[in-house]
Parts: sequence; structure tokens; C-alpha cells
Amino acid sequence: MLFEQGKLEKMTVRAYKPTREIEEVPQLSDAPEDAYVVQINPASYSLDQTIDYSSKAAQGASGSEAVFNRAPARSVNFTFVFDGTGVVPPPPGALTGIPIAGAIESALSDQDEYVVADEIAKFNHVVYDFDGEVHRPRKVMLFWGSFTFDGALTSLSYDFKLFQPDGTPLRAMATCAFRESITEMERELREAKSSPDLTHVRTLRESDSLPLLSHEIYGDPRHYISVARHNRLVNFRRPAAGTRLELPRMGETEGGV
Repeated sequence: MLFEQGKLEKMTVRAYKPTREIEEVPQLSDAPEDAYVVQINPASYSLDQTIDYSSKAAQGASGSEAVFNRAPARSVNFTFVFDGTGVVPPPPGALTGIPIAGAIESALSDQDEYVVADEIAKFNHVVYDFDGEVHRPRKVMLFWGSFTFDGALTSLSYDFKLFQPDGTPLRAMATCAFRESITEMERELREAKSSPDLTHVRTLRESDSLPLLSHEIYGDPRHYISVARHNRLVNFRRPAAGTRLELPRMGETEGGV
């Protein structure tokens, strides 16, 4: 076949559990209301990355060397569509990919009509609303196939396009910008990710498995039981995509990693 016909994946935005512990590896919330599945995947997105250099030149010099200073946080920009005209079907539930939870969610769904104002409120709850426990909007993770991005919303604007006779909006375009946000511990782990003598943090994708990650980090897939024990995983054979794992350095876990 010219094009492979696979399952259509919808972009999902999930909020992190509230935490103020800088040293703690943040965990994604598993509450259905803390995840939002977009109705229509973005047609495009932009990923901005910059590098800051400093330079010192002697008086009268014609040029100077660019000395690396830092790499600022990346940012990503999307435009999402909310369409309540009935032409576009509503998105699947946020728990659809989790077998038991997805089945429960499907059974409880009453298939209400897609109301743009209600969907905007749900989206705002995940990315924008102020959380009293952390005194700020929460961090989120964006998933779309192999694309993942940890960040916090920096701007959000809605452009309303179509309306019912009473002024109720039927279509809205949400232009969003997210800035990368990782803890100091996570940054150090990412910058030294090649050594088995350091702790690593990974977010599982659909194609990942514990033996595969164990082989990648430790050079031996047999350590996956110790990794599962360290992270207190119940379903260690098929952990859910989006699970944040800590893979400790050699000798730090029960069981011999």
C-alpha cells in the first residue's frame, strides 16, 4: 500500500499532579478531568529553540569569539479547533487508551452534544486555571504520537468564528503557546543521560517496555523487575503510556540494579 493505514492518534494534553517538591520527579494526574483530547489534530505547529552566547572583544578588535552561555527553554505553538457544528465528531475520551478505565468511561458516557463553551472550560481547567495547591497553573505534558513536550502555558487566545442566532459560539480557534518547564533534577538527568551511573527519568510511550528501557540504560534487560519495584508499579508488564519512570543508578535499588 502507498500509505500505511494506522490508528488515528489524537493529541492529548495532561496536567501534572500538584507538587511543590523541587527534588521530586513530577507525576502526571490520572484523573479524567485533568486530561484533554483535542477534537481535531493541529494542521501544523512550531517549535522554537534558541542559544545564548556571550562575547568579549578587546578594544579595537574587529571580531570576537561566541562563547556559549546557556540554552533557554524551548517553546511550542499550536492552534486547536473547537467545532460544535456537528460536522466534526467529538474527540474520544481521555482514558480510551487504558483498557479497563476506557471501557468504564465509554459505558458512562451519555454522548452529549459537543458544546464549544463547555469544551473550552474543560481545556482551560487543564492548561490555564489557577491551582491553589501550587499557586499557579499546573504544568502539562502534550502527547501526539512520538511527540512529547513538558511545559506550562504562556499564552492562550480564542478566536470565535460561527454563532447560533442567540450568539452562542459554534466554532472557536485556540492559539496556544507552551514553554518548556523541567525541574533542576530533571535537567541534570537529561544532560547526562548516557551513563548507567546516573539516575534517569523517562516517560513511557506506546512502543516502550521496561525490558527495553533497562537494556538501553543498563545494558541488560533483566533489571526491569528492579525498575518496576523502585517505581512501585502494579502492572509492570504493560505500564500505561505517559507513565513517568525513574531509573536509578546502579546499586541503588532493591534487587540489584
